[in-house]
Amino acid sequence: MADDDEDVPIRVDHRDPATARAWLDDTRRRKPFRQAFRAAFGAALASHRRLRILELGSGPGELARALLRRCDVATYTALDWSPAMHALAAAHLGDLAARVAFVVRDFRAPTWPVGLGTFDAIVTQQAVHETRHKRHALPLFERARTLLVPGGLMLYCDGYLVDPTAPLAALTLTRADQPRTLERAGFVDVRLLHDEGNLALYRATNPRDDGAPA
Repeated sequence: MADDDEDVPIRVDHRDPATARAWLDDTRRRKPFRQAFRAAFGAALASHRRLRILELGSGPGELARALLRRCDVATYTALDWSPAMHALAAAHLGDLAARVAFVVRDFRAPTWPVGLGTFDAIVTQQAVHETRHKRHALPLFERARTLLVPGGLMLYCDGYLVDPTAPLAALTLTRADQPRTLERAGFVDVRLLHDEGNLALYRATNPRDDGAPA
C-alpha cells in the first residue's frame, strides 16, 4: 500500500476515448442511483433564476443535461481534463451542447480558476476524489469559492470512506469530514441533501459580504 501522504497514482486515464466510454457504461450499470443524485441537484437549484453554473469534473454530461433541462440556466461551463469526456458529453447533450462552454483544464493545478469568471453555483458529482488525495479537497474547495458570488452555492457530491483499510483509502474523505472540509474552506450553511450508495450530496453557501448565508 502507498504511503498515506502520497498521492494515489492515476490507474485509469479517462483521456482515452475507449476508456472513457467503458467507464460510462460501467458506472451506469453499477450505480443507477446516480440518477437520484442528479434529481437532487436539480431540486436544489430549481427555484433560482438565470444561473451561471460551473461544473467541476463534468465527465460525460449527465449532470449537465439534467440541470439544463430542469433549471433556469443562463450559462453552463463544463470543466474536465479529458477531451474524450467532453466528446461523450457533447454527444449525450445533443442540441443542449450549444449552451455549454467546454473547458479542458485540470482542477488539480492551482491555477485552474484563472479566467473562468464568476458563478452563481458550482456543482460537482463524484469528481473531487480525482484530486488523487483527500488532503487536496480543501484547497480545491477554497479555490472554487473564489469564483462564487456572495450567496452563491456549492453542490458537492462524492463517495465517502467506509473502510479505512481499503487500498485507495487516501483518495476519499470520511462521511464526517465531507461537511467539515466545506466549512474549513469558508462555506456556511452546509446541508446534506442526499445520501445513497456511499455517496453524499451537500449544499453549501458562499457567505454574503455581511457573513450571512443566502
